[in-house]
Amino acid sequence: MNERHFISTIKEQNLAIITIPDAARIINKSRKYTVLYLKRLEKRKIIKRIEKGKYSLQDTPFQVIASNLILPSYISFLSGLSYYNLTTQIPRITQIATTKSKKRIINENGEIQFINLRRVFGYKREQTQFGYIFIGETEKIIIDSLFLPKYCPINETFSAIKDSKLDVKKLIDYALKMDSIVLIKRLGYFLELNDIDIYLKVKKYLNSRYDLLNPHLPPTGKNNIRWKLKINEVL
Repeated sequence: MNERHFISTIKEQNLAIITIPDAARIINKSRKYTVLYLKRLEKRKIIKRIEKGKYSLQDTPFQVIASNLILPSYISFLSGLSYYNLTTQIPRITQIATTKSKKRIINENGEIQFINLRRVFGYKREQTQFGYIFIGETEKIIIDSLFLPKYCPINETFSAIKDSKLDVKKLIDYALKMDSIVLIKRLGYFLELNDIDIYLKVKKYLNSRYDLLNPHLPPTGKNNIRWKLKINEVL
């Protein structure tokens, strides 16, 4: 099979990631021959190697590659906010939410961080000319970021809530699905600062313990009595 036909077949089949079995099926050759074939294409810079046994076409965007390396998974956290233009920051790392454990990938193309979430939902598949991209819904990205603020600055999440039109019912549903009291507290507090009151809807899920708004800063600041949060970061 000539290279042009191989590339067109990859695009027709929406293969953002090309595995050895994929390539062997397309060119109808043995695994041994396919490995040599892919190495030849890589040397000629028609494809690029992402990790062992996985390649992509040379012009495939890095975000598309990142969201296809492990399934189920999707782009989230600060990378997700950047995708929707809800942050002025330009993330150096592409963050992928997944239920599986996988070491981060660093190569000349960029860096991918796989963040383990016990529950993966609230994402969609979008068609691109380079294959599908898996991206979290805006509401789920915000919920993920409040659940694990280590991966997205609290002030960036707050700005995203302020600057986007959100489905509040979906936000509440997604927060409850994550089964995290402190997440509900953070969400309620942030929405309240934006004149959206969900207290009566989530009151029964709260406890009387004070949690930190930002768990990665010292426990200083005022207590918010309603949401039982220590406001240790000024927004």
